[in-house]
Amino acid sequence: MAEPDLSRVDPATIFPRAIAAMQNPGFLKSPRYQEQQHRANREGAHPRILEFADKLVKRLAMLQIPVFPHCIVRTETEQASAFVRGVSWDSPKDGLWPHRFAAVDIIHSTYAWMDKPRIPHAWDVIGHVGKQVAISMGLKVVWGGDFPPGKYDPAHWELLGWKHMDPETFVFTSGYLDGRV
Repeated sequence: MAEPDLSRVDPATIFPRAIAAMQNPGFLKSPRYQEQQHRANREGAHPRILEFADKLVKRLAMLQIPVFPHCIVRTETEQASAFVRGVSWDSPKDGLWPHRFAAVDIIHSTYAWMDKPRIPHAWDVIGHVGKQVAISMGLKVVWGGDFPPGKYDPAHWELLGWKHMDPETFVFTSGYLDGRV
């Protein structure tokens, strides 16, 4: 499918067009949508990433955009599989991967990663809304849509500084808090 030519599109209409392309109010009322909300493993996840995921899903539903948490917690085996398949850059060998407790992947309920069909600026809308949700919560997150080229992962959200948290207590190490890390 050819990329749409957006060179003559009024910039003020880009986000509204993306929102309209992602909207599916009927699906929001479906049993499948409700089932999707409970698909991801949440056991052991940081409570704030769970709260963020729930609030982002609800905020997008207010825009009539159905999304769901595709992945929250991965076991070491699941992470190793994701790494081998090339869908994650984090090998679990060092014991550090964000989906151990501190990340969520949010995808569209019917278009998944929105690459087929390609919806121009859809991820920009989701990124913007997610950042606003985080700000409203006073939560510091990193969005995969801001990752460097080659690592772009717009479905991914992670807690800032997760590598410096104890995955059992969710407490930051002293080195992280006093700037030594």
